[in-house]
Amino acid sequence: MASGVQHIDNEEKTTVDTLITILARLRARPDPFTLMFEYSSSTHDAIPIAHALLDEGYDPNGMSNDLWTRLTNSYAKRMELLKFLSPVGGTFSRVTSLRGFTPRTPLTWDDVAERFEHFTFLDELTRWTRAFYVDMLLNMRDRGRTPTPTNRSTASRPKHLKRMLLDRDGWFSVVGGIMDDAGPMPTEPLANGMATLHVAHIIPFSASRRIPLRHMLSKFAGQDMENLLTGQGINDPSNALLLDPTTRQLFDAFKFGLECQNDRYFLRMLVPRWSLPQVSRHFDGEELLFGQGPEHVALPSALLCNIRLAVGRVLRACGAAETIDKILQDEEDLSCGNLEGDYGVRVGASYLERELRALQGLDELAIDGQEVIMDSEEDLSVTTRHIICA
Repeated sequence: MASGVQHIDNEEKTTVDTLITILARLRARPDPFTLMFEYSSSTHDAIPIAHALLDEGYDPNGMSNDLWTRLTNSYAKRMELLKFLSPVGGTFSRVTSLRGFTPRTPLTWDDVAERFEHFTFLDELTRWTRAFYVDMLLNMRDRGRTPTPTNRSTASRPKHLKRMLLDRDGWFSVVGGIMDDAGPMPTEPLANGMATLHVAHIIPFSASRRIPLRHMLSKFAGQDMENLLTGQGINDPSNALLLDPTTRQLFDAFKFGLECQNDRYFLRMLVPRWSLPQVSRHFDGEELLFGQGPEHVALPSALLCNIRLAVGRVLRACGAAETIDKILQDEEDLSCGNLEGDYGVRVGASYLERELRALQGLDELAIDGQEVIMDSEEDLSVTTRHIICA
């Protein structure tokens, strides 16, 4: 692994290895280097978030190439990176490996990280990270809101979807083993009890109306997510589970997830098992059996389950889960009129920014390989500070 490398000479390093190693070394320093951006009522460090996105992301190679493109989108930036990655010099362009770069003197990864710390164009790293934080990580924490059925859209019928999930999995939730209280009366006491089971979207319903979220998920997954997350796709059974209210809250908070390997589903806990009521009846890595109901209905999508699990691991690895919970709680307090003064103004401005981004149209999508700048300097106020913490 890159963290065990002492010198970069005579080593072939992929782009993702290089960036992960540099970011990890910056985090591990006694005086950690930080790149701060502002959102809502506080500042956030881009370094651990970017590191988690690359280290725990679903498609780290695609993400690293996307970031590398941002960091080297001009001749001056390419030359500056060349300067500290290869003291010998030589041809340097957008690359997927560093083979052939042999420093004149031994160069440790700590040396590389220190040089990277003084890289002139690190605002690009901050902007890249902020876009994923605001448009993907925040919006994936949807608090489980499901639309009320309407006559206008066949994609907004959770009651119809619940019926399909009951046909697929039977009257008991696969996670937790709770029986739906609309089912037939049991003839004997139930081990895990009864409750009204709720539809829980794997990728939240809000993705159907948030273009930036779909765009960022496409980058995160390395493939087009547009058709899966709009129209009928967002309320397809392949994007839904049946969970009791308590377990659904844990799922929405990314405290556990599902991993699909070779058409088999496994429970993955993202926080300590003892802190998960209902879910603690299972063990980490336990296989879960979907499709035990009377009808053949689409099983949970392996792609969507694994993408959501990767998002959860990113949130936990960088410590953003708790911060995002606070931001969402502040926004809820704001809408209830419980926040006033400058603090409320800052929370409200950030919330308005996120909602406006959700409405904006994009001329280019991730599938065409074009670069889409989600947050231009003119449209957004991004305050970046390079801080050395004692």
